[in-house]
Amino acid sequence: MPKLVRHSALANANLEYLDQATLADPQLTSEEDRKRLLELVLRSNAHLISAMKGIRSLQLPDWCISGPSIAWPLWTALKGNPAMAGNHQLYITYYDPSEQALEKEATYLRHIRQVLSAGPYQVHLSNQAGHVIHHDSERMSNGTPVTCTAEALVRDPVQTYALGVRLEVNGSFTVLAPFGLSGVFSMKMERNTGYCDEEHFLYKLRRVEAMWPSVALR
Repeated sequence: MPKLVRHSALANANLEYLDQATLADPQLTSEEDRKRLLELVLRSNAHLISAMKGIRSLQLPDWCISGPSIAWPLWTALKGNPAMAGNHQLYITYYDPSEQALEKEATYLRHIRQVLSAGPYQVHLSNQAGHVIHHDSERMSNGTPVTCTAEALVRDPVQTYALGVRLEVNGSFTVLAPFGLSGVFSMKMERNTGYCDEEHFLYKLRRVEAMWPSVALR
């Protein structure tokens, strides 16, 4: 399978030219190339890297930044700055099943706001332990508990947002993409069938359409 990222999809390390169609096509670009480019895009965002270092210092269990926190910086690199403000949303997902989880969540949020006080982000913190998934498919049982952060991503109502990235102590990235990265590179908002009602999906879709009105997101 040919790998065209280095020559046609990405002109140089400064992200001056990105060929979205090539990057999104599994026949033209490998998943490993998409991961490398995603990492390059995120590492070029000084605010985001600083925020991830701050989150890492708090040692949240099984944590990652997720969903729009990853997709929107990538789409900005692909299509330019959004037409409306509000893209500085930091979604932090973690998994803490301990009995003191609720008390610790309040502490985590207070500390996160302290370490990120100099940045532009509005913080959304979510402990997946104890959460149950409700969906609209009769073939699947409701109320199934989530057992880890990676499983929570699999069940994200918007499949395009089923993404997680964690900055490790050694500086490397761990990328969680249970459905692969082709969808987010194609900028198509896709429902996670069985886990999302239409009203919820349309709310998410309309927000992104307002941010990138010239892009066909569906």
